[in-house]
Amino acid sequence: MNDERGFRLTMKSRFRGWAVAGVGALAMVLAGCGAGNAAGSSASSSIAPGLNTKSITLVGAVQAEPNNWTPFYSTSTCSTLNASVFGLAYVPLVWISKTDAINYASGYGLAQSITPSNNNTVWTIKLNPMWHWSNGNPVTAQDVVFTWDVLNASTASNAPWTTCGIGIGGMGGGVVTSVTAQGQDTVVMKTSAPEGPTWFEHNLIAQIVPVPKSIWDKYPTNMTQELKYIETLWATPSSPVFNVVDGPYHYGPMVQSEYWTLLANSKFSGLPKPSIQKIVFTYNTSGANIWAGMRKGQFATAGVPSSYYPDRSQLKGIYNVSTAPYGFCFNYMVLNQDPTASMNGIGAAFSQTAVRQAMQMGIDQPAIIKDFYHGLAVPTYSPVPSVPKNAYYDPNITKLSFNPAAGKKLLIANGWHEVNGVMTKNGQSLSFQWLVVSGSTTISNIAQLIKSNWAQEGISVTIKELPFNQILTDTATNNKNWAAAWWGGGWCYEPDYYPSGDGLFNQPAFDGGYNSKTLDHLITLSTQATTPSSAQAALDKYQEFLAKNVPVLFLPTATTVQGIKPGLTGVNNGFNPITVESWLNDWRVGKAPPFMP
Repeated sequence: MNDERGFRLTMKSRFRGWAVAGVGALAMVLAGCGAGNAAGSSASSSIAPGLNTKSITLVGAVQAEPNNWTPFYSTSTCSTLNASVFGLAYVPLVWISKTDAINYASGYGLAQSITPSNNNTVWTIKLNPMWHWSNGNPVTAQDVVFTWDVLNASTASNAPWTTCGIGIGGMGGGVVTSVTAQGQDTVVMKTSAPEGPTWFEHNLIAQIVPVPKSIWDKYPTNMTQELKYIETLWATPSSPVFNVVDGPYHYGPMVQSEYWTLLANSKFSGLPKPSIQKIVFTYNTSGANIWAGMRKGQFATAGVPSSYYPDRSQLKGIYNVSTAPYGFCFNYMVLNQDPTASMNGIGAAFSQTAVRQAMQMGIDQPAIIKDFYHGLAVPTYSPVPSVPKNAYYDPNITKLSFNPAAGKKLLIANGWHEVNGVMTKNGQSLSFQWLVVSGSTTISNIAQLIKSNWAQEGISVTIKELPFNQILTDTATNNKNWAAAWWGGGWCYEPDYYPSGDGLFNQPAFDGGYNSKTLDHLITLSTQATTPSSAQAALDKYQEFLAKNVPVLFLPTATTVQGIKPGLTGVNNGFNPITVESWLNDWRVGKAPPFMP
């Protein structure tokens, strides 16, 4: 269900947990929609006479805008908004389809095959020779190796910035020992040990979105300087380096906090060619503004803000309104469990399993789904989504359902007692500030309900609403300035398409500073499994551990309601407006949904 946020976003905290944020009036997909996979080669849209096929305007996110235009994510710029924008300009090395398989068909990813050998320690990647940069030069193995070198360098402890995919697929963990080019169209990767093909290809290789080495490689002998140079490009889409792309679009004019544009790449070597020449995304400050614009028919397509869902009949004759499918995502909030870093030392309390379990039992998921998502959401109890139907989910996991009375008893049984209505233990009270994304009536109401239910358990919360980008910055750069945070969403599996939790829930990347050798071991087992049965057995144990220990607090995962202009065809329930030419007869955004709650 959409809320007033506009775009579905992802964020990565300093703990490098890639989160999907927000519920949106127009969901931008990526990480969950991926590092480049949101674009790939585009599919043509079919637009009925009467709609302008040369230029189209779409509603932007509430209080959010791109702040990194390069295909190189950092932990502080890791959002689906950023990824979806650069995903139109650059084609990923591999394309993960919506069935969670790599699509090697001509016109999707750059690779036409990946062949593991030497007991899954050597990975030979053949590039499709059809791909060219917009300056006419071919996309080469050297471009892939350069891009890998940048990503790998950004995982160093002293790097100017850290890639948002660190930990995923073993990125930065010494799994990959070398990446070399053999001729123009062959890349050879070697790993330190045998790896599960599905995990390695989906979670490591899929992170690579090549850029042209001849244009970007400014400091061939100094990778630190190269990383600093790339950082200067994050907020400068007018840089000449962005004139050379291999995707269906390149960047056009933009004005901060007003609009940004994408222009068709006339030299796009994929098929079919872009039919929409110009896409304008507008910045918005509230769901009310989006709703007002929809009432006037200002957008080709937009998400119905959740708080206006009961009034959707007012759009009759202006938009066709339909429900989008669920994405391969789960919703959660993060707790800062580091007692030396969290605000007022609350991390010492959050690091106690009983406290987190009690907090989870204070979240009334059925009421949230009924009252705020109008039934268009499902409860979440583990990091592997229960919908859409998939082979990974274990329906037999332990479920910590809503029961504040039991939660309070659990706290008392573990040494907590009430002092002036607030649970206290060893001088530490369960009283803290909760950062919640601003701009959404729905998210605000959900936060107030949770606050009220937690109060029944003796947990006192002060809610502080901040714009999405500010929450991302505060949690990524000011480790002592926050205790708990929710950006209105959670996580979609991209670039970690295989839901093993690596890079999200294991050390050193674990969200919230939680540390468990048992969990690390379970994740490792799931990544190294080479047969479907052993992989599922490992995933089942991993899910059960997460469901019982709740290192993050799970919230309902919602779908969205989208308004689509009657004259706009070729748009199905998998429509993702940011991929534009993916107004899709064949939606190519992997498993990520086009919309998030």
